[in-house]
Amino acid sequence: MGNESGWRIALSALLIAGLLTGDAAGRVVRHAGPADVQRIGELASRWHLRYTTGPATAGITHRVVPIAGNQAWLFVTDEGRPGTSLLHWDTSGWNPVGSLPGQLKKAGYIDVGASASGDAVLVINHVPNEWDDSTEHLWQFSGGRWTHHRPRGLGWTGDFAVVGRNDVWLAQGGDPEGPPVMAHWDGTALRWQTPPEATDLAVVAAAGPDDVWVADDRGWPRTLHWDGERWSVTPLPCTPALARPDCHGRPFLSRLSGLAAGARNDAWAVGPGWADGARPVVLRWNGVAWNQVKLDVNHHTGLAAVRTDPVGGVWIAANPADGTSYVLNLRDGEWTRSALPRSDPPARIVDIAPAPGTTHLWVQAQHGDGSGKTSLIYELQ
Repeated sequence: MGNESGWRIALSALLIAGLLTGDAAGRVVRHAGPADVQRIGELASRWHLRYTTGPATAGITHRVVPIAGNQAWLFVTDEGRPGTSLLHWDTSGWNPVGSLPGQLKKAGYIDVGASASGDAVLVINHVPNEWDDSTEHLWQFSGGRWTHHRPRGLGWTGDFAVVGRNDVWLAQGGDPEGPPVMAHWDGTALRWQTPPEATDLAVVAAAGPDDVWVADDRGWPRTLHWDGERWSVTPLPCTPALARPDCHGRPFLSRLSGLAAGARNDAWAVGPGWADGARPVVLRWNGVAWNQVKLDVNHHTGLAAVRTDPVGGVWIAANPADGTSYVLNLRDGEWTRSALPRSDPPARIVDIAPAPGTTHLWVQAQHGDGSGKTSLIYELQ
């Protein structure tokens, strides 16, 4: 009996070891479940509502930008009545920033981006002109001061990625009758490039001057990559462009909603941004090809954004058609899910932004529609 009991104990230990492994720190990491679907743990995170507005007109927009540690900026613009205000969060509350340049205060529409380290903020100010067009102005904040630029030839700009003070990549519409181009801002001038066969440059991500990604969403989605010397086309799985599209949980992917580049040979892509009845797609670049990350995410869920940072890991914003929106986080090899605080009507996540040097995440959400939209800004700790 003693030997039999000992064998049972040893066999049980082997079975448990086959299901669980320990990392270098001795923490248990669960293997993927059936069909390589990666399970997601529920995380009891701390949500803090940092800012909210009453029902406002659709023309008022809010953009939160982490700048350093637990600090952040909040840009508020009103397209109906041109004007931009800036608030600063320093853990004690929001305070007006009086040093915003006068011309920027008059802006009726702006795009805002920041580097992953929070040391550089870029604002693109769209100024309308008499030809029903707009002139683009670049405003950089770095080293404690604002610098204004009006680059020659910069027209309508779509998405852009800020790597650092002198390293910004912009998707440029350019001539309506010509091909889309990419513009690289090196702090003093724009350098123009034309990716191969590009037709609709929609989303941009960059980890450095020689590691840039852009999504081309005309027709079936695909990505283009800049390695410092040349552009290359990188086909995506899950698209009918492939002879045998392999896509877990859906017939094919129709559009990307987000790109993120955390480091060389480590990029992420998600889509679509709306709940279309099929399982959403998460893709990861391994240096050679895109591969699908099969997550235990329900059908009827849209993925609004993906972000990466060295400390917090990978963040993905998810909006189910029914139910509470949430964020997914991959850190130290484990996926976790943190659901937004419940509200009536349910809030939907618009964008997310990791706080540099921390494991915190800023989450911008809203609920309502038409003229009754309410903006909510949370800090997830």
